Amino acid sequence: MRFLYSLIFLSIAAPLAAQSSELAPGIAHYNARRWAEAHAFFAGVTKAQPRNVEAVIWYGRTLLSENKPGDAKDWFEKATKLAPRSSEAHLWLGRAIGVQAATANPLRQPFLARRLKHTVDRAIELDPDNLDARELRWRFYAMAPAVMGGGANHAREEAAEILKRNRYRGLMLSASTATRAKDFTTAERHYKSAVSEHPDSIGVASAYASWLVDRSRPTEAFAVIDAYQKRHPSDPQSLYQVGRLAAATGQQLDRGEEALRRYLSAPPPPALNLPSLSVVHVRLGNIAERRGNTAAARAAYEQALRLDPRNNQARRALDGLK
Repeated sequence: MRFLYSLIFLSIAAPLAAQSSELAPGIAHYNARRWAEAHAFFAGVTKAQPRNVEAVIWYGRTLLSENKPGDAKDWFEKATKLAPRSSEAHLWLGRAIGVQAATANPLRQPFLARRLKHTVDRAIELDPDNLDARELRWRFYAMAPAVMGGGANHAREEAAEILKRNRYRGLMLSASTATRAKDFTTAERHYKSAVSEHPDSIGVASAYASWLVDRSRPTEAFAVIDAYQKRHPSDPQSLYQVGRLAAATGQQLDRGEEALRRYLSAPPPPALNLPSLSVVHVRLGNIAERRGNTAAARAAYEQALRLDPRNNQARRALDGLK
């Protein structure tokens, strides 16, 4: 069930809700990707306060970020038992099941997929405005085969429900739904609306630029990022996006490399919504490969792995050089 692999990234990239001040130190570690420190903090809190649902969920989130979906699932299950009407607890349980299913035995994957769907349905039943849960269900519908309950019609309906509640997220998912249906005219209309309505969102700009690259329209993709960079010249995310586009298209390589090195020269504090230094080195390696400089590419990928041994993208790229 290849669609389940797409659920993995959701565990770390999920939006963060307001939390109690008691857990603030651990949440700060989590947001800065300091997984060991976050693990130690939340393990201590859950030991001292085993019925603290909020701490239990955060401990599960940390375990999921540490690529321990089985352990995370156990803690999220505990959270659903402590707070059976917690939509958030059911959402995170669904995410852990999805990550676990990605590497499960193929015979077991349909069972896990059904359980994921049941869990996320429950999260939405408890809170119809839980947009994270609705987006997870949209992804299930968009990527699961019909025999498992997926399908384009379900995905469109879910995207429409999200659009009613949040224009930003609804437009992005509607664009993705149309793209999967190969309705590129509708998809681009949604992307253009999103850019027009949210000109200060790097998420919208980067998503539309990526879509344009996939349509072999690199000049327009750079124009989208240029427009954002003009509005936000000091935003490090725009530097990364220039480098990413150069790596993906093979165009403006000098500019792309310069932008990535500027990012590295004054890196922003680690945060979930910012590219890690390891990821930036992967893009430098991609650019070096575009230039035919295998030695520089290898050095960049090796540095990416030194910074983050779990960076599978860097590992695959390095293996591809051999």
